[in-house]
Amino acid sequence: MNNQWIFGIDGGGTATRLRIESLEGKVLYQAEGSSLNPRSVGWNGSRKTLDDLFGSMYKSTNLSTDECISGFAGVAGIDREADTGTMRSIIREAGNLAFDTLIEVKNDSIPALAGAFGELRGILLIAGTGSIAVGADGAGRIIRSGGWGHILGDEGSAYWVGLRALNAAIRFQDRRGPQTDLLGRALAFFGEKEAFSLIPAIYEDFDKAKIAAFARIVAEEQDRGDEIARQIFIEASEELALLATSIAIRLGEAHSGGRIAFSGGFITNNEQLWRDTEARILSALPRHRVVVPQADATIGACILARSIANAAAR
Repeated sequence: MNNQWIFGIDGGGTATRLRIESLEGKVLYQAEGSSLNPRSVGWNGSRKTLDDLFGSMYKSTNLSTDECISGFAGVAGIDREADTGTMRSIIREAGNLAFDTLIEVKNDSIPALAGAFGELRGILLIAGTGSIAVGADGAGRIIRSGGWGHILGDEGSAYWVGLRALNAAIRFQDRRGPQTDLLGRALAFFGEKEAFSLIPAIYEDFDKAKIAAFARIVAEEQDRGDEIARQIFIEASEELALLATSIAIRLGEAHSGGRIAFSGGFITNNEQLWRDTEARILSALPRHRVVVPQADATIGACILARSIANAAAR
């Protein structure tokens, strides 16, 4: 009984974290691997990431596969039932887990929400490379807004800001837009000497993460007084606020109040964006409070895995 364990997986777009806990909540193992998102690395890539993580875990611990009670995985790019079923099978095979081991797979925003509040209740706004908001009312209803990816959505995210800044840079190059130092900063960032070289730099070996990383330069230009950079960040705060407020409205909590937490490196590492987004949310939802997340998504995944185990034991 004392050797029974559960696991939580936070499978983001760029990295995957595995956390192993005892049933009592003691941390037994933690590790990080490559992306788990099948939309980015394919299903074979997802399988390799899990093979590596579980393989290293078994080599580093004395844990037995047949003593795993349950697990919860939050995976970026996973939403459809067919996808969750496929990922569940891959996890079971990679971990060499018994058929009766309880495994649940959801979008990676779900364990992040559980980690932020210690339960599935509240609203979590995530702004990193991409953007999404997810909320729950504590009665089993979960609603999300955004999370449509870099082609269909991701408004207000680091990628969105980086791309908007590149748009502004080339519009200035064509004299279709106002003057901005973003053109020179873009050339330096991508290692190019003239504007037309941005075409192969962006389109060949397209790298969403690199465009998202350019958002840091845009933030610097905002701080230096570039009006175009500032306007891009203002619009980003508007988009992020809409993600959170739409959840509150759909949960029927727009007037009753509640808690909203911010997560994701882009918003948590940009004080101005945090303040602007918070101000816009509270203007629309004056009874709500913006709070700091209690814990991360791997802890949230373990909270949910333990909940699954407890429910099965009743």
